[in-house]
Amino acid sequence: MRKAVVITKGETPDDIRDGLIDALYNQPQAAQAPVAIVWVQDMAGWKPVKENLMRMMRARALPTGEGWSEESIGDTVLTADDVEAHETPGFAEWLTSFECGLAVGSALLAAVDEGLGTGLITGRREEISKLFNMPKSCTPTQVQLVGYVAADHDAGGARPRPDFGDLYFQDSWGNPMPRDPKVVAELQVAKLLQPEAPHPGRNAEVRTLAGIFDLPE
Repeated sequence: MRKAVVITKGETPDDIRDGLIDALYNQPQAAQAPVAIVWVQDMAGWKPVKENLMRMMRARALPTGEGWSEESIGDTVLTADDVEAHETPGFAEWLTSFECGLAVGSALLAAVDEGLGTGLITGRREEISKLFNMPKSCTPTQVQLVGYVAADHDAGGARPRPDFGDLYFQDSWGNPMPRDPKVVAELQVAKLLQPEAPHPGRNAEVRTLAGIFDLPE
C-alpha cells in the first residue's frame, strides 16, 4: 500500500523540515520547495486486503456479475505471506513498489495540471524513516517537491531521451514501433512533445535564476 507524509513550510515544525532537507543531501530545491511529499510503501497494507475487498464488494464496487463473491475472495486473494510462499521472493515488495509508483505518477501529473512546478528527489532513506517514526513495515521511496515555477514552464525544452524506437516495440521485442506523424504533430501542438533543449535564451535564464537564488551557474 502507498502512503505519504506531507511537509509544508511554515506549518511543519522547523526541526522536522530541516531534518528532511538534510536527509535529502541539502539540495537547493529541497530547501526552496514550500511542500514536500514523502511517498512511502507500507507492507502492512497487505494485512487487511481480503477485508477491504469484502467491503468493496458489499458496496457494489466489485460486482458479483464479474465473478466476485465472499467465497472467491476468501479462496483466491493472497496476503503478503501467501505471495511470498507461492511466488518469487520479493514479489509482494515489487508489487507494492509498483502501486506506489502509480500514485506518484498521478500526483506529478495532477500538480502539473494545476500549473505547479514539481519533481522527484531522493535521499537517505533510513534517516527519513527515523525522522518520521515510521514502522518497520514502511520504506520511504521518493520525495515529491511541489511549488511555483520560477523558470519558464517549458523548462528550456525537452531533455535528451532515447529514441522512440528504442523504448517501444511492436509485435516482438526489439522491433521498433513506428511513429505516426499525425499523432506526433498533435502532441507538438499540445506541447506534450517539445524541441530538445536548450531553448534560445536558456543560458541567460539559468544565470538570472542563479542570481535570484544565490546559486552557482
